[in-house]
Amino acid sequence: MRLRPRMLGKDLARRWVSRSMPGDGEGRRSRVLLEVPDGAEALAYWRLLTNNGYDVEWCPGPEGPPALRCPLVTSGHCELIDRADVVVSALGLDQEPCRHVIESRSRLHPETPVVTQASREAFTRWAELVEGDQPLPTPVCGEALLGSVQDALADR
Repeated sequence: MRLRPRMLGKDLARRWVSRSMPGDGEGRRSRVLLEVPDGAEALAYWRLLTNNGYDVEWCPGPEGPPALRCPLVTSGHCELIDRADVVVSALGLDQEPCRHVIESRSRLHPETPVVTQASREAFTRWAELVEGDQPLPTPVCGEALLGSVQDALADR
């Protein structure tokens, strides 16, 4: 596979529009956990969200670099999700290790709102798995990401 040099290091998030986002009304910024395997995509999301007033933490998930065993699946506890007000998940619905994470998160933290990024086909195929999640269809733009996070937080 050959990568085009122009694409390396390209910061697409700089083109995304910024919204001013207040915290939770108590002076604390809302905390977002990004479950995004791709580091470049996670960085773009992190920039957009932090520029719009959110505190953001990142987990690459079981398929991300390096491949990790999810503590939520193995021990039933994850400090990252314990601190999160909302989760933005781009874990692959078609990948079994990712489905284990999603199932564990839903079972152990049903009160935490989740924004799930996937194709329309994946949402149809795995509708039962992501039931109750805020859908974020691909391809993702900044306005859709911010709107989905706001909606998920408003619905909790």
